[in-house]
Amino acid sequence: MEDITSEEKGYAKINLALHVTGIQEDGYHTLDSIVVFTDVFDRLFFKDSLKNVVTLTGEFSKSINVRENSILQALKLFDNGLTDRFSINLEKNLPIGAGLGGGSADAAAVIRFITNNSKHLLPSSKALSKIGADIPACVLSAASRVGGIGEIVQPLDISEINLWVVLVNPDIFVSTASIFEEVNEKYNQPLESFIDFNSTDQFIDYLKRQRNDLQTIAINKHPEINEVLDTIEETEDVLLSRMSGSGSTCFGLYRNQDIAKKAVSYISKKSDKWWIKFSKIN
Repeated sequence: MEDITSEEKGYAKINLALHVTGIQEDGYHTLDSIVVFTDVFDRLFFKDSLKNVVTLTGEFSKSINVRENSILQALKLFDNGLTDRFSINLEKNLPIGAGLGGGSADAAAVIRFITNNSKHLLPSSKALSKIGADIPACVLSAASRVGGIGEIVQPLDISEINLWVVLVNPDIFVSTASIFEEVNEKYNQPLESFIDFNSTDQFIDYLKRQRNDLQTIAINKHPEINEVLDTIEETEDVLLSRMSGSGSTCFGLYRNQDIAKKAVSYISKKSDKWWIKFSKIN
């Protein structure tokens, strides 16, 4: 057995806009969302092993159940034909219950690793979304419009868009299920239609006309989120501030790296307990 370590990254996902458009008979809400990805990520290290083993390191590793997590669920997708076994070390750098798709990003990294390094085909988007709604988008890890319960993923060309994002998490866990339980308006308008985004200004103007239908619910349950949003709004030259996913991470969008760095400096002075990162949007 070769002692070779391979690495995959689980990239943080951001919902720039998220509309709840309906609910299925099985209770899953349907969504219409624009997601992008960042250079903020978990790292997964793979080695051949006699059996599948997951070990944990990183800032947020203590929050994860090593015996029951998205990585093991992803491996089970290949149970019938996967002859190889792996020792997987997860360096958990993304906060949990944060609206960044961290668990789905980790599962997606496992799926990419297996499909890129074996003859196994990528499972259907429907199968992936049953494990986690964000997994189909996270497998792609590119700007996309996401619909259904997450199984409909349409890549977006944002090559003409130049934006930096500052991510701020107030160090609180938000249960996605608890937020969706509070959704009263279940049949909202989908995203405004679009063809292509040809400039950063056009993209920002479009996003401002959209919304996150879960944001008010999350703020009512966790007022700290509003404090974060207010702080981001105070930063110089912020183009848009909003909550990602079901929370608790919020984001600010900026035109360039220097402006984003200044925002990080300002926000950092407000609280030493907040998790703050910045990155170019991919």
